[in-house]
Amino acid sequence: MGLQYQLRPAVWAALYHKACAVMDVILHLGSHRTGTTTFQSYLANNEQTLKRVGIVSWRPKRLRKGMMSGLLGRPDQVTPHGFKRAQRACGLIRMETERMERLGVEHLIVSEENMIGAMRNNLRQERLYPNLAARMDRFRGAFAEKCTRIVLAVRSYDEFWASSLGYAVAAGHSVPMKGQLDRLVTQPRRWRHMVTELSDAFPAAHLVVWPFEAVAGQPEKQLRLMTGTNAALPLKGARAWHHKGHTDADLRALVAERGENEALPLFTGKAERWMPFDRAQQTALRAQYASDIRWLKNGADGCASFVQNPDTTDINEEDQWLADAAAERRASPTRGHLHDGQDSKAARQVG
Repeated sequence: MGLQYQLRPAVWAALYHKACAVMDVILHLGSHRTGTTTFQSYLANNEQTLKRVGIVSWRPKRLRKGMMSGLLGRPDQVTPHGFKRAQRACGLIRMETERMERLGVEHLIVSEENMIGAMRNNLRQERLYPNLAARMDRFRGAFAEKCTRIVLAVRSYDEFWASSLGYAVAAGHSVPMKGQLDRLVTQPRRWRHMVTELSDAFPAAHLVVWPFEAVAGQPEKQLRLMTGTNAALPLKGARAWHHKGHTDADLRALVAERGENEALPLFTGKAERWMPFDRAQQTALRAQYASDIRWLKNGADGCASFVQNPDTTDINEEDQWLADAAAERRASPTRGHLHDGQDSKAARQVG
């Protein structure tokens, strides 16, 4: 009896798009504090060069001005007027996506980390992107039929929360006290929950996850992983970091200037990345992250491909694997069938 392949919808979608030369629509969802602004600036600095090779990007400056009006707010605060705005935004996005395809664009990168939520909501609700599923439900109306790939960067929880808190303190918010820090350590949501929710929302898309630690400050590698483009393009600004995390010394100076003297003991004043969590809290957060990474490496329950080594991972090879698998399945005397249940998603670890 020949081999049977039970391939998830993403496999067939990738094969279909490759065979028909349909435009790739890639949703770059962040997350926050994982180099998203650096990557978006890189795309902006090389916009014309990338257009010449068929790569177009939509970035926050354009998306937040109107294209996603009504789609970025909290789902539990949507008014009837906001619902109508969201419907109009979905229609506009579909029209613009079709126009890009008619123009011959090969890869459309939609880079907007606020699609999954806002940092301030994470901190206010003390949860990791608590409304993600509801948010993605809204975006299905805009991208579901076209989205071929979703990209998510994850980061160690101690660094992710510390960077988010540092950004908030620099923006004028109070310095977090021990109670809030403890609640962030014990909050129940993990990256794995987000991966599962994204996979559920866009089952026909190929979900790619990589660790921030592997691609920090290397937007050219992120672009290659998103598009499979290996051409030696004359791109600029690859080492220009934007919105880097605040140092302990910088934040201490800001807090002192605001007169929050009771918070000064929480800072060392050193010119190094601020870390508000104590050693026990850091240990707990790093253990949580290590558990997520093991889950991703072991196949992520069929929800996503995990990039361990960006230097050796090739999206084109990933697509070729999909084509080879389908060809072998067609040649098999016993034909398999498309299984769309969650437990049957064929996952692969890449890199």
